[in-house]
Amino acid sequence: MRIRLIRAKAVLLLILLLLPLAVAADEKDTGKEPKVQRVAMFGCAISFTDSLVCMTDIQTIDSAWIEPAHKFLIDRSLYSLQLQMYMEQQGHKNSICTIFYDKKPRKVQRMWRKVYKRSLKQNGLRFQNIPVSAFRLKSEEYRPIIMEESAQ
Repeated sequence: MRIRLIRAKAVLLLILLLLPLAVAADEKDTGKEPKVQRVAMFGCAISFTDSLVCMTDIQTIDSAWIEPAHKFLIDRSLYSLQLQMYMEQQGHKNSICTIFYDKKPRKVQRMWRKVYKRSLKQNGLRFQNIPVSAFRLKSEEYRPIIMEESAQ
């Protein structure tokens, strides 16, 4: 019974953290080309089977692609997939991974502390820090999707 409550709180926490991304994705596209920018980011992985929250250290990526209209990190899912693969190598299968980022390192530090404090408040969850020496996020190559028009 207590484990279900912990899992429900963890899912709710994850939804609350990802909600701003869903709202911003609904805005109209302005058609501006993505730009390569320097961003600070960290990853968070939650394994419900192990009651474990893992967070990476804050890292700087020099060549991340940012969409100017919404300030979105392009191919965010590929960055979280890097963390997912690392977690599976460490034996933590079925963990949910997400990436937090911003151009300003101070904002990322605030986000890191906020997520850290929330994870400590959850009873029964263990916290584990992943240092840069163990896991390093790598820059992803941006490839725009080219849609071909069907011949009429």
